[in-house]
Amino acid sequence: MKGRIFIIITILVFLVSCEKGETDNTILKFYSKSYKETGNSVAIAENGTGETYYYICGQFTESLSRDAAGKPGVYKAGEDGNLVGSAVTLADYTGSASKVIISDDGNIVCTGYVISSNSEKDILVWKLNPDLTTDKVHVYPNVDNQYGIDIIETSDGFLVLAATDSKREPEGEMTGNPKGKKDILLLKINSNLEAVSAIPAVGFNGNDEGVAVKKELNGGFIVVGTTDFSDRPSSEQSGTNIIIVRLNSEGNTTEPRIVGGTENEAASDFEVLNDGYLIAGTTGIAGTTLQGHIWKMQQNIYDTTEFNHPIDLEPLVTNKTPYSIKSICRYKANSYVVAGQFNTGLSARMLVFSVDSYGTPDMNRIKKTGGTGTQVANDVVTDSSGNIIAVGNNTHENNSMICFLKFWF
Repeated sequence: MKGRIFIIITILVFLVSCEKGETDNTILKFYSKSYKETGNSVAIAENGTGETYYYICGQFTESLSRDAAGKPGVYKAGEDGNLVGSAVTLADYTGSASKVIISDDGNIVCTGYVISSNSEKDILVWKLNPDLTTDKVHVYPNVDNQYGIDIIETSDGFLVLAATDSKREPEGEMTGNPKGKKDILLLKINSNLEAVSAIPAVGFNGNDEGVAVKKELNGGFIVVGTTDFSDRPSSEQSGTNIIIVRLNSEGNTTEPRIVGGTENEAASDFEVLNDGYLIAGTTGIAGTTLQGHIWKMQQNIYDTTEFNHPIDLEPLVTNKTPYSIKSICRYKANSYVVAGQFNTGLSARMLVFSVDSYGTPDMNRIKKTGGTGTQVANDVVTDSSGNIIAVGNNTHENNSMICFLKFWF
């Protein structure tokens, strides 16, 4: 009984905790109502009346049991980072929410997955009102594993970026895919969350997974991700590569572009520029040689890569501390904010820093912060006042909490 009371008190402390960081403007909070909660994405709602709210989606649990199953959930926080509401969906399903956006009508829209009765993942799209009451929720059943990764609003509904491990034929080196290997899947749905058109899965023979989908300047869409397929001999390059897929306004895809040349390239996120695309990701091996990397692609994705290089956060150090990038977003006029994880294990901290349009870091704008345990920033956004908001996880022993970080450089 004493142990259970201690756990409850600890959780309540984390729900209201706030730590000052390296500067007085920093707000650092941890949210948890139970065990093993994760923050995967954050969206900002600025309603024009001076009120700003942050919506955080992820995987939540509603029980103090260590074996409790996670469910897709959303937290709502005020400008001070304090929670003002929370919601979980589909009480009979386990799963997670991977991406949250604010639609043009002010509603909150999430995608992710739930575990179906056949123990496979099904794509979830969940639409909520600003007070976190559910407007609509839809699960797209499939006999194989399919899960939502990203979602954007379109002129007539939404476009969901997902992954599928369904078999695709005809099977060859450049076509098809065996059952169990991942393909990039795009799901076009209307405002009622009903599927309106079938877009064939795309990828090579092997594992291909998108990390983000965004609108192009010409009215189409662009997907960036990671593939284990290579158009180079294994003697020249090993590991994974960047994959880029272009779609027209109807969602029809063209032949993917592979960006290779460095070992173990992996995309994390990207931004659409006036003259191309800025892709942020990592190269190297997790835990040892992992480093942030930046790629600048021209508008014609088949043209030569404009530049690609590692992002060196320790220019005077020979043995670099491993770090990873999870997200990138625009910051002010001509710079970008990048977020991820610095170092590994119990030394890992939330990492946020800024780079210019060439991917060069501002050494005066690097923030590493967190509490006890292992921290990571999974997503980062900026608001109209120049605040930077990052969300992620804090893992300590067998527990995982949501991290909320708000500050400005």
